[in-house]
Amino acid sequence: MAISIWVLLSILPIAVAFTFLVVLRKKAIISMGFGWIVASLLGLFVWRMDFAWWGTTVVYGGLQASEIIITIFGAILLMGYLERSGALGTIRWHFTTIHRDRRVQLLLLGYGVITIIEGVAGFGTPAALVAPLMIGLGFPPLAAAVFSLWFNAPNPPFGVAGIPTLHGVGSVIVDVLPGGMEQEFMDGVVRWVGVFTGSAYVLWGSLAVFFMLYWFGKAGQGRGRQALRGTVEILPFALVLGLAAGGTTMVMARFFGGELPAITTGLVCLGLGLFMAQRGILMPRNVWEFPDVALWDDVWRGGLSQERLVRTEPQKNMPVWMGWLPYLAVASFLFVTRLPALGIVDWLQQFTVGMTNLFGSELSFRVRPLYVPGFLPFLPVAIMTGWLHRVPLDGVVQVWKKTGRQVLPAAMTLIVAVSMAQIMIQSGTNFSGQSSMIHTLSTVVASAAGNALPMVTPWIGVLGAFMTGSNTSSNILFSTLQYQAAEELGLSRTIIVALQSTSGGIGNLISVLNVAAIAGVTGISGREGDVIRKTVVPLLIYGLGAGLLGLLLVHVLVPSLF
Repeated sequence: MAISIWVLLSILPIAVAFTFLVVLRKKAIISMGFGWIVASLLGLFVWRMDFAWWGTTVVYGGLQASEIIITIFGAILLMGYLERSGALGTIRWHFTTIHRDRRVQLLLLGYGVITIIEGVAGFGTPAALVAPLMIGLGFPPLAAAVFSLWFNAPNPPFGVAGIPTLHGVGSVIVDVLPGGMEQEFMDGVVRWVGVFTGSAYVLWGSLAVFFMLYWFGKAGQGRGRQALRGTVEILPFALVLGLAAGGTTMVMARFFGGELPAITTGLVCLGLGLFMAQRGILMPRNVWEFPDVALWDDVWRGGLSQERLVRTEPQKNMPVWMGWLPYLAVASFLFVTRLPALGIVDWLQQFTVGMTNLFGSELSFRVRPLYVPGFLPFLPVAIMTGWLHRVPLDGVVQVWKKTGRQVLPAAMTLIVAVSMAQIMIQSGTNFSGQSSMIHTLSTVVASAAGNALPMVTPWIGVLGAFMTGSNTSSNILFSTLQYQAAEELGLSRTIIVALQSTSGGIGNLISVLNVAAIAGVTGISGREGDVIRKTVVPLLIYGLGAGLLGLLLVHVLVPSLF
C-alpha cells in the first residue's frame, strides 16, 4: 500500500472526531465515540493489531484517564464547597474591590493566578480552578472556558516544576544523544523554550483582551472597531504584564533551569498587577463590562439557564483571608511538595497503585495517588473548607451529589478519548509491519517539510497534545523524531526540540481531553465544540508565530547543530 494511503488512513480517526465535534457540533462523547470506532476498525483490520492487544490497549487508555478524572472531581468538589459556604461570593467581592473592569480581572487571573497554578500543579488544574472562579465573577461560561485555556497555553512546558520539558523530553532524548551530552543539550532546550514562551507572553494578554471584547462585547456593527478601541485603552497595562511575564520566563529559564519559570512568572505578574491596579497605575478610564445576562445567547451560557447565571451584587460573607484560604492552602501545598530541592516529590511518588503487565502484555498502569492533585490537596482541602466555613450536613451532601453529576459526562468523554489515542499510539504493534498511526503521520510530515521544518514542528507537537491531552506525552512521542529530522537537515537540534516542547503545550488549546475537562468543571458539558471553535484562533496565532520565530532562529540567527 502506498505511503500516501497510510497517511490518509492514519488521520481519519482525528478527522472524523474533529468533524463531528466542531463542524456538526455534536457532543464530545459522541464525536470521540465515532473517532474511537474508526480507530478500532483501522487498528484491527488495516494495521492488523492482535485482537487481545487491541483490547488491552482500550482498557489501558481508559485507565489512563483516571488521574485527570480524579483531578476534575477534586476541583469541582472544592468549588462546590466554596460556593455553598459563601466563600466564592467573598472572593468575587474582593476582586471587584481591586478593579471592576473585566479586562483588568482577565489579565490578573491569566498572567498571575493561572500561571502560578500551572507552575505548581499542571494536569489541567489551572483551568479547573480558575474557570469556575471567572464564572463566579460574572464571566459568561463560554468565555471562562475559552480564556482559562487561552492563558494556560504558554505555560505547560515549564509546568509542574518543568516536568514536560525536563522529563518528557529528557526521558527519550538520551537514546539519540552522543555520550555525555545530555545535560548540555537539555540546558539548551530549556533556554530556547524560555525564548519561545517568553516571546509569546508579551502580546498574549493583549490578544486575549481583544478577542474577549470582540466575541463577548455588545452585538452590532463595528464590533471589530469597538474591540480595538477597548484593547487600546488597556494596552499599556497589558503590555507591562506581558513584558514582565516574558522577561521573567526568559531570565529564569536561562539562569535557573526549568523547574521554576512558571511559578516565578506568575508570582511576579500577580504582585505587579495587584500593585498597579490598587494604585490606579495605567488603569483604563472607562470600566468595561459584559452585556447584561439577559442578552447572553445560549452559546455564551454554554446551555446553562439564565436563572443559574443571574448574580446579585457580590457580598462579603466572611473575612477575605478566610475566603481565599482554600486557594492559598492548595497553592502552598503544591508549591512546597513540588520543589525538587526539598525531596518531597520523590516521597509522594513512591506510593503507587496499579497493575504490571496488564492482561499479560508489556503495558503497565500506575497511579501515584499522593501525587495526583485531585487526591492531595483538593480532597482534604475541600473537606477542611466545609468544616472551617461551617457548611451544614445537608449542604455537604448536596455538594457531593452535584459534583458527581457534573463529573460523570466529562469522565465518560475522557475515557473514550484517551482510549482512542492509545489505539492510534499502540497500533505500531501489529502484523502488517507498518508504523503506528501517530508515527506514520508525524514521520511523513517531518520528511516532507525539508528546511521549512520549524514551520511544521509546532503542528507535530500540537498533534501529540491533541491526541493525548498532555505536553509531557507529546514530548515523549515526538522529541526523538524532531531531533532526528533536525539532524538530517543540519538544523539546530536544541531549537527544534524546544519548539516541539513549546507546541506540545499550546496543543492543549484544542485537546479534547482538556476541553472536555474544562467543560465538565464549568458545567457546560456537551458544548466542547463551541469552546474549540474559539480556542483554535489562539492556536493558529501561536503556532504560526512560533514557527516563524523558529525559522528565523535556525536559518539566520543560530545556524548551528546544537
